[in-house]
Amino acid sequence: MLLGALAIAAPAALMADSIPITDFTEDSADLGWYVVNDNVMGGRSDGGFSVASGELRFSGLTDTRGGGFSSIRTGALSLDLSSHAGIRLRIRGDGRRYTWRLSTDARIYGRPIAYWADFETADGGWQTVDVPFERFVPRFRGATLDGPPLDTSRISGMGLMIYDKRDGPFDLQLASIDAYAETPFSLDGIKWQKRVLVVSAPGENDARLRDQLESIATAPAEFRERDLALVILLDTGPSSADGAALANSEADDVRRQLAIPLGSFSVTLIGKDGTAKRSSDEPIAIAELFALIDSMPMRRREMETP
Repeated sequence: MLLGALAIAAPAALMADSIPITDFTEDSADLGWYVVNDNVMGGRSDGGFSVASGELRFSGLTDTRGGGFSSIRTGALSLDLSSHAGIRLRIRGDGRRYTWRLSTDARIYGRPIAYWADFETADGGWQTVDVPFERFVPRFRGATLDGPPLDTSRISGMGLMIYDKRDGPFDLQLASIDAYAETPFSLDGIKWQKRVLVVSAPGENDARLRDQLESIATAPAEFRERDLALVILLDTGPSSADGAALANSEADDVRRQLAIPLGSFSVTLIGKDGTAKRSSDEPIAIAELFALIDSMPMRRREMETP
């Protein structure tokens, strides 16, 4: 189903304030990065990193005739992130799946446990990716453990890894690492920052919803270029804002604001000024939406800005 395919990364404007961990500039913290590749277990992958112009570049070549992974890790840290919800990364990827790694003082058999959470990347173009703490699972030597759960008050290290069981080159640019906190989603909270396309349907198997999402999926780069956020409201099933789950109260608030009744299908385009620009009870072709947006004075000014 396209609901998952469209949820590559949630734009920063949809999410709560964050605290910086590093942005790889001269004024930010040096986290003491070092390389750990699968040659430590007889593998053949080759990877490394460089830092320049406010970016860390993690690149190399994975070879599954062995461990099949490459990673970089920080030196020892001491971070209490218990008042936050996850790690936020500003990245430019290559379409492969990567893993963010956290460590604490947790041990098994006297050896340290790592906590892993995967995230997908688009091929080219900058993304903001949130990796919620609730997605991290304990691992030891690649095996998943039943526990202990991640203690976010005792973060002692972080890492970036590629271990997607594929051979070939990889290249990921990392511009910043933050910890973010959760706040309720609202349309007012992203006013003047994002245009919003709200698609409402009775459930995820609704044919009209499928048609609308398929139309959007034909032009993901053009969708992001127009500062569009996708909100999906479902009567039965998980509602979301650009892939981030919405609580029932958050979804109900959007419905009330736009007067969307339960049991109905609708598509509403909201401009950056917070007003509805187009509403329909049938799917709208993505080319038609783009043409409408490109005719708006604010969008025309954006296109004129170098």
